[in-house]
Amino acid sequence: MVIDQQVYDGDFIHERFAYKVFRKEVTPYGNIVAFRAPMDVSDNLIDLEDTLSNDFIHSEDAINFCWEIPNLCPIGAVSFQRLFNTAVGKILSDTIKKDIVMDGDDIMVVDSFKGSDDEVREQGKVSVSITYSKENVAIGHTGINVNAGNKAPGFAYSSNLDDITVKSFMESVITYFNDEIKDQFVATTKIIV
Repeated sequence: MVIDQQVYDGDFIHERFAYKVFRKEVTPYGNIVAFRAPMDVSDNLIDLEDTLSNDFIHSEDAINFCWEIPNLCPIGAVSFQRLFNTAVGKILSDTIKKDIVMDGDDIMVVDSFKGSDDEVREQGKVSVSITYSKENVAIGHTGINVNAGNKAPGFAYSSNLDDITVKSFMESVITYFNDEIKDQFVATTKIIV
């Protein structure tokens, strides 16, 4: 479901959100929302790596995907995040016609570009992503830069998707998510005991 959200500041995934958005339409196997909004996360960081390195998240314009999946431990949450981000990277690669490589959960675009620090790089990080498990429910976020902007870290890559492409990209990712988690749920029911 595409929703309206003014900014992604990290607070959205600090608690379960599916029922607030979907009400009686919550699915038993997982839910996803997408919205286009700037990212500005400094106070609500839940990534210890970013906190320890005094890092931040900033993008002037981004596509944000937030998901909630029941019955996933922390390892399951991270495993799903990496599967999901790999699929998002594939959809993005097909959209922007650039090679994508994965670095853990980071989606890296292979393309020469000048970062906000004026350094020329041969690949850039187009994504931010985090997930965790709270009371056996995975909650996660993946953001894709449309325009990282000059306040973003120098390694941040802008996909420069136009408005029509942003909409179709969001729909493609939502469709992938819904099909994948439903198929995974169905797979858990196929065991002969």
